[in-house]
Amino acid sequence: MLLQKYIESRLDMIETSLKEYLGTQSGPNKQLKQAMHYAVFSGGKRWRPLLLLSIYEMLMRMRKNTGLPQALKAATAVELVHNASLVHDDLPIIMNKTERRSQPALHTKFGNATAILTGDALYTLAFEVLGQISPPSKALSCIRILSNSASSFGLIGGQAVALESKHKVMKMNTLHYIDLKKVGSLLEASADMACTLASADDSVHIIMKSFASNLGMAYQMIEDITADYSSSVEDLDFEEQFITPTSRNSYTGLMGFDKTRTEVEKLLSEAEDLIKPFPHNEALREFVQMIQERIP
Repeated sequence: MLLQKYIESRLDMIETSLKEYLGTQSGPNKQLKQAMHYAVFSGGKRWRPLLLLSIYEMLMRMRKNTGLPQALKAATAVELVHNASLVHDDLPIIMNKTERRSQPALHTKFGNATAILTGDALYTLAFEVLGQISPPSKALSCIRILSNSASSFGLIGGQAVALESKHKVMKMNTLHYIDLKKVGSLLEASADMACTLASADDSVHIIMKSFASNLGMAYQMIEDITADYSSSVEDLDFEEQFITPTSRNSYTGLMGFDKTRTEVEKLLSEAEDLIKPFPHNEALREFVQMIQERIP
């Protein structure tokens, strides 16, 4: 019960902060502001900002401290970047997705031009928020972390490789690279910024980034299991005896269901081992549990 209240309270804080920074939807640039709100408040689990706050508070040993508002700014920024990337990723000229979070993708509702501007506006707002972190030295460190994770060496680089591979037969190392960048980079940045704000040493940075990366890869593999399994069952002839993956460009398509599940279990077990030495790790253990519960 206490853990659930903790998670709910931190999600409320994240939502309030996002609303404050996004501001009103009226006045000049009304359509752009509406589109920004649509992008950020049309759903989403807020796992990245919640992970950042959970790691930060664990490292601060859950004691009351004046640094939580600074961590909340970093959490807000990473969520803004995440949503910006989704807006751009869904565009017809990139991945051409017409639906996001069971709603029309932003470009289908506001048009391609506004979608491009919306992603740009969310990216720039994120770094404006980071610039307000105190002390300035930690603001600069967080800006460096998030800008690197979103760069051509991180998230955007993953989007580029995914686009190049769109009509090709996927290889395992390519798929792994794409997910490490598109999914893992912002999770690692969340962990890295949390450690920076908590003044953790280098070894803790490495552990927390590995923990975050494992969660991201496990989650993506489960997404592939769920998507391919559901499609296979829908298309299954009653006389067939085996369910086979429907997509070759997925972990299940490349490794099969059993090996993918085994890899998920390994990643989550490693993640749990990484956080065992840390006191007050209940919230991080809950992340592992939530992902385990998604395994079909």
